[in-house]
Amino acid sequence: MINRFIQWSINNRWIVAILALVWLLAGIYATDTMPVDVFPDFAPVRVVVLTEAPGFAPEEVESLVTRPLESNLNGTANVKVVRSVSTIGLSVITIIFQDSTNVLVARQLVSEKIQVVRGQLPDNVKEPVLAPMTTAAGDILKIGLYSTGETSSIDLRTLADWTLRMRLMAVPGVSNVVVIGGDVKQYQVLVDPEKLKQYDVTLAQVVSAARGSNLNTAGGIVRTNEKEELVRGLGRISSPAEIAETVVVERGSQPILLGNVADVKLGAQFKIGDAIVDGHPGVVLTVFKQPEANTLETTRALEKALTDLRQTFPKDVQVITTFRQADFIEIAVKNVSEAVILGGVLVIIILFAFLQNWRTAIISLTAIPLSLLSAIIALKFHGYTINTMTLGGLAIAIGEVVDDAIIDVENIYRRLRENASAAQPKSALAVMYEASAEVRGAVVYATMIVALMFLPVLSLKGLEGKIFTPLAYAYLVSLLASLGVALTVTPAMCAILLKKTKGGEESDGRVVKFLKRVYSPILNFSLRRPRSIVAGALLLFLFSMGNLFVLGTEFLPPFDENNLIVVTTFMPGTSLDTTTQMGTELTSHFIDKHEIMSASQRAGRAEGGEDYGASNVSEFDIRLKPDTPDKQRLLNHIRHEFSHVPGLISDSGSYLQHRMDHALSGVNAAIAVKLFGPDLDILHENALKIEKVMKEIRGAVDVHVEQIVDVPQISIKVNREAAARYGVRVKDLSDSIEAAFRGVTVSQVLEGQKAFDMYVWLKPEYRNNLNVIKSTLVDTPANMKVPLGALAAVTEGESPNTISHENISRRVVVQANVSGRDLGSLISEAKSRIAKEVQLPTGYYVVYGGQFEAQEEASRQLGILLAAALVGMFLLLSLAFKSPKAAIIIMANLPLALVGGIWAVLFSGAVLSVGSMVGFMTLFGISTRNGIMLVSHFNQLAEDGGSLEDVVRHSALDRLSPVLMTALAASLGVLPIAVLGGAGRELEQPLAIVILGGMVTSTALTLVVIPALLKLFGTGIRQGETIDDSSRK
Repeated sequence: MINRFIQWSINNRWIVAILALVWLLAGIYATDTMPVDVFPDFAPVRVVVLTEAPGFAPEEVESLVTRPLESNLNGTANVKVVRSVSTIGLSVITIIFQDSTNVLVARQLVSEKIQVVRGQLPDNVKEPVLAPMTTAAGDILKIGLYSTGETSSIDLRTLADWTLRMRLMAVPGVSNVVVIGGDVKQYQVLVDPEKLKQYDVTLAQVVSAARGSNLNTAGGIVRTNEKEELVRGLGRISSPAEIAETVVVERGSQPILLGNVADVKLGAQFKIGDAIVDGHPGVVLTVFKQPEANTLETTRALEKALTDLRQTFPKDVQVITTFRQADFIEIAVKNVSEAVILGGVLVIIILFAFLQNWRTAIISLTAIPLSLLSAIIALKFHGYTINTMTLGGLAIAIGEVVDDAIIDVENIYRRLRENASAAQPKSALAVMYEASAEVRGAVVYATMIVALMFLPVLSLKGLEGKIFTPLAYAYLVSLLASLGVALTVTPAMCAILLKKTKGGEESDGRVVKFLKRVYSPILNFSLRRPRSIVAGALLLFLFSMGNLFVLGTEFLPPFDENNLIVVTTFMPGTSLDTTTQMGTELTSHFIDKHEIMSASQRAGRAEGGEDYGASNVSEFDIRLKPDTPDKQRLLNHIRHEFSHVPGLISDSGSYLQHRMDHALSGVNAAIAVKLFGPDLDILHENALKIEKVMKEIRGAVDVHVEQIVDVPQISIKVNREAAARYGVRVKDLSDSIEAAFRGVTVSQVLEGQKAFDMYVWLKPEYRNNLNVIKSTLVDTPANMKVPLGALAAVTEGESPNTISHENISRRVVVQANVSGRDLGSLISEAKSRIAKEVQLPTGYYVVYGGQFEAQEEASRQLGILLAAALVGMFLLLSLAFKSPKAAIIIMANLPLALVGGIWAVLFSGAVLSVGSMVGFMTLFGISTRNGIMLVSHFNQLAEDGGSLEDVVRHSALDRLSPVLMTALAASLGVLPIAVLGGAGRELEQPLAIVILGGMVTSTALTLVVIPALLKLFGTGIRQGETIDDSSRK
């Protein structure tokens, strides 16, 4: 079947050449139209449910809102984990689904479950809503505004909400724009309790009057003989003065107005979040993209819209970009693209150096663009983006896609020269067919084995699977495409360019001749002392394996990006003003550093956002200049500045690291020690013990306990007997309490296209006074005015500030990052010490999450799949050579490759990551190719007769050139990634280092050890037809 392809390609060489050109153009078009991103979407399929419970304490939110919802949601199909946080007035539930679940289906399933539970929630709890659909790294742009002149904080926020946000939401690809900071404009009715007593008016009457003061009515249509006219009742107000003129009640003929019992004015909404921009009070807008949107295109469209709008802003309003995800994407894609190009150039140099014939070099090189662009077309067809991982797959493949073509071209060219020198030469096309078919089996089986060894990477699950699967896909498609090119385009190009090859031309170029002169004495020594060679290789392997166990482990290396994040937590109960004031002081310590472009702080939480931070929680976005040389040093400096503040807990890292950590464990840290149990006090007590142990472990930084402590609260407990005596319903009493101390939105005032809340509540000086709270008047059905203290017990107490769940169980997290030490050894020490030093009560248990959990799972998966792949390799080789002995000799390459890979890791940092493990799997496949070529040619020469030693010698010398070419091409193809590093190459660099080191030892030892093995065990490895026989029939 394959031989027919080869024959057809040679006979129809011009058609094949034209089709290859068309395919090349299609690949260029696909490259130009594919979206570009930084990484594949690594976030799990998730749905976030937000439920506001105004005025509820965290314990009430947990029991009345969160628990009913999460209990029902936990049984949803395909759910992996349900996490929740219950805080003051808000429940946030995050449902993580299996990766195979469609996100739209997941949202539909969650919506259906919510509807079932909705009737069980208290009446004054708002409708649960699904957060906008986005991804873990969906925040692509953060824009800071601040004023240096007369623009007030209210005007600044109004500008952000009603001008800037509305314009940005209209940009294609934008999912949501969340605004925090400034002051939200509000029409306020601030009630004076003393005036209520004076005029004998209740708060409920004030609320009712305010609510009815702002209405338009429809009067229908008046028809006359000639026309119809619409009748409208215009009752909407347009100023605080009009609100103040609203009648509350009448006493005889004297109306009592809102202005008599309340101050009516324009004011600022009560803040739950605030922002500081470059040291100035300001507003920050966070733009989220839709899951399938192109980050670069969306960012450019947002920036254009922002540029157009800035011309209309007041001159004193400053606009800066505090975070731009596209910065890292542009640098990363540029860096990886340069590595691909540089690797390709190095491969070209190697081919010309060895082949020293422009025709054969050009034919071999056609495999590079055709194979890589074939992968691009396949990636586009399957919905992938151009990102650092897909480009990384192409960069790793670039040195290997020429291997099949090299083998084919080298054999065809050699056979053509031999034929031209023969007494009775055959047709050149016939020789090409025979030469191509001669190595066809070796080419196909070698490519199949390389692909087989990489298949386990496609089977990875979780975050590691989402990251490395596109790399594996790009690599495998490139490899398989190169096989297709070798079987079709390469023979066709040979038929076009090599048809007139003359005999008598030198069979080897200068480089190959030199290498053979150097190699011959080494080969002779190997054949004279094969046992010594094999024993030496075995000792080297065993010594290297000993070093394997001293290597550290980590999940993923740190990212070299320009966006840093610092999450800070002050003591619970810290006010929002104090948090922002302290943030301003902290940023002043490093904002003037020349490496920093901007720094902004977001404290508390934004209305409409997923964040549930309390007033004591902040997140700082620090944007560095692109040419910042030592980002880790700067991060350590910032970490040091934050560590000196008493009572402050901070967690520092890069943006992508934070997002990946959160996707793994739900916390923004590399290590999450999760403690589960029923009682919050016991959880917190034992979490502090774990924190103490972790702080004593070398390499653990940013160690802290998720803060769950009691904060002050005022409790108003209804006396049902007293309420019944006065005929007051509990609901009416609750409504009065809510209006007095939390406030209530009664209407919206329209200003053109803008809408602002009209809000009723007590004056500030009365809301914080316990005696005033007790004396607040409540209406009874008998038109009596009864003080609240007569109907309820008003006391001061404490309540937890937040309560976290995971899979319905209460949970407290001790989190930490790692610095100056590998993750694996740190976790091993932590597990050992925590087990010894922290004795947990019955019903309480610890789970280790974060990067360590993902690394262990990835290692387990890869270990099992690698074993299966090695068994498959042995079976495939045994089938190909009809000899298990031949398969064993070829697989002797694997430990030889392992030697170089281990030493490369040891000298480059001594840490094994998931990328390193993927590199070893890639290396095993590549190094096996050389063994196949050598043993295959040995079998071919053995058929012609001769002594075993002569056959081994000739096969090794004949295959020296293709073995070195393919090995050098594979090594130099990944050299730029291995050596240069930098943004975008972080995940591929450990992989490239393993391949580079392994190829050095594998190639060197293959040319020495495999001939020795063939000398010792080569007799009888041909037990039937092999992969070379088909060409001889």
